[in-house]
Amino acid sequence: MMPSLITRLPVYILLVLISAGCIPMQKPDRLKKYSSIEEALKNREEVGYVSLDNSGLTQIPVVDLAKLPKLIKLSLRRNRLGTISPEIEQLKGLVMLDLSQAGINGLPDGIGKLTVLKQLYLAENELTILPVGITGLNSLLYLNLDRNKITSLPSEIGKLMGLKWLRLNNNQLTVLPQEIGNLVNLERLYLENNRLKDLPGDLSKLTKLTDLNLRKNELDILPLSVLHLQNLVRLDLDGNRLVALPEDIKRLRKLKTLSLQNNKLPEETKDKIEKLLPDCQIIF
Repeated sequence: MMPSLITRLPVYILLVLISAGCIPMQKPDRLKKYSSIEEALKNREEVGYVSLDNSGLTQIPVVDLAKLPKLIKLSLRRNRLGTISPEIEQLKGLVMLDLSQAGINGLPDGIGKLTVLKQLYLAENELTILPVGITGLNSLLYLNLDRNKITSLPSEIGKLMGLKWLRLNNNQLTVLPQEIGNLVNLERLYLENNRLKDLPGDLSKLTKLTDLNLRKNELDILPLSVLHLQNLVRLDLDGNRLVALPEDIKRLRKLKTLSLQNNKLPEETKDKIEKLLPDCQIIF
């Protein structure tokens, strides 16, 4: 069957032909991964993905990487990069940047110049603060800051309004800025193993949030802002100091999983919670 004819067939006929083996199912195009700068430079006009994981790097080879006009994915995991140089702003075409486990203790404001970046991985580093310049990442959808030493977030983080998934597990946060409520497109917020005693009232603005992980914090009561998250599907409160939940927990009508292990809830309170949320799987 000629390709020109295939493209004119109705979708349902195409599906039948594919399932019958008449048309081969094709895998989506994937970027070829280049694992050395030398190899990449030999093919500089076609390189879209460079992975220099575990290469003993102490700095990002920006000068060479900037010679790759189609570079959109860069992975530098498991290196010892220390403080990232401001030169990283030259890599303006990056869509994905993975700097996990890279010994990073500082980021330049210039990272905010990567305005088409959608995914940024910074897990398992030595970061204590984020630069204000990070707010320039207007296209960012996913930000992973798990397992750092972050003690506070800049109020400017609220400018990352396209963000859908924010991971801050295993840090040293004691408070969140009110501006986190400006992340109106956020769907997943992970805050496991911090030192949070409360949450800002503006968290209630995160009406698209479906997943909220608050396990292993220092919550004595459930913050009222959580009760306004009407699209919440999964709520993890394991390992806090809760002795009760407010009756208004029943307002979370879409909640399907609620985890409450390792709290201080008496048995009669557990019974009450089960009655308030009859369609929810509750784990005590």
